[in-house]
Amino acid sequence: MYHYMRTLFLLFACLFGGLSAAQPHYKPICTVVNPCKNYSLVNSVDFHPKEHLMCVTYTLGDRVVLYKMGKVGDLQIFQTLSNPEGQLSAPQHAVFTPDGETLVVANWLSQAFTMYRRENGKFNSVPDAVIPTTKELADYRYHGIAFSPCGKFLAVAYGAGSDYDRALAVFHFDSKKLTLKLACAFRGEDEVSGVPKGIAFSPDGNALLVTFSDKNSLEIFSFSKTTGKMAPHPRQVVQGNRTGIFRPEDVKISPDGTLCAISNSEVHTVSFFPFNSRTNTITRQHPLYTLSDLKFPHGLAFSADQKYFCITQFGPIKTDEKGNIFWEGLEAREAKVTLYRSNNN
Repeated sequence: MYHYMRTLFLLFACLFGGLSAAQPHYKPICTVVNPCKNYSLVNSVDFHPKEHLMCVTYTLGDRVVLYKMGKVGDLQIFQTLSNPEGQLSAPQHAVFTPDGETLVVANWLSQAFTMYRRENGKFNSVPDAVIPTTKELADYRYHGIAFSPCGKFLAVAYGAGSDYDRALAVFHFDSKKLTLKLACAFRGEDEVSGVPKGIAFSPDGNALLVTFSDKNSLEIFSFSKTTGKMAPHPRQVVQGNRTGIFRPEDVKISPDGTLCAISNSEVHTVSFFPFNSRTNTITRQHPLYTLSDLKFPHGLAFSADQKYFCITQFGPIKTDEKGNIFWEGLEAREAKVTLYRSNNN
């Protein structure tokens, strides 16, 4: 009788409360170290929407590496995009389009987007489009980027340490012409209350989740799929010691819409919160589950089938009170990517 009632409760919680049907649990199965000769920040990771294929940005190495998962969960280099063909300039964040046919990279130094179409299984080594930053955002630096589920919008968080300007922007994306047109932007301290780092769309595309590193917060904003505009003020703020959110970097929503993952670089953890995809809210102020003993976790990604989860780690990075980071003297192997398998799948 107990098991029957428990199953019934979990079913109703999942359908009407937006809670995860079971507490997540992840086991590390593979780690790959930085393939560059010298140390490199490994800023982002993204899973392909249809395959066990990942793209990882090695910022200081000016390269994006695509890894293919083997049958036993190991990671093998599938393709490397690098200079001079790649026209990369400190790639900060790379994501696949929702159809998986284009790879989009935000470059820190050039402030340009480079876009690579897929042909015959691999992505072109030379970008099919290079889009410079817009005039309105020329003084801002990319951090996180995310596509809306429909693929029509690209959201961007411009943030680093407190010495840099901050902004949030959304662009209309034309997948055929590979063009971006600014739909809305909030700029400067008057319009953006903290330093934004990670950004993600809700599964229905009606909300944007943003992490603010200096405020130790996750904030959720309403978004219009008709106009491409986000609300200027958050509808929910997740913040405080109970949350375990400290200097948050990336944020990702699980494919089934029940989990929100946040990387906390200051305390070296990744926190998983229950997410209600019907109301687009975090349903409690403390994590369901936490991965610990990491070294400056940064980029996050769920696989499309939700069997796997990936974390990039900077290693023993030093930081100052302004939020700037320093990596002098670090060895190449200290930057890494770790792949986890979910015990719930």
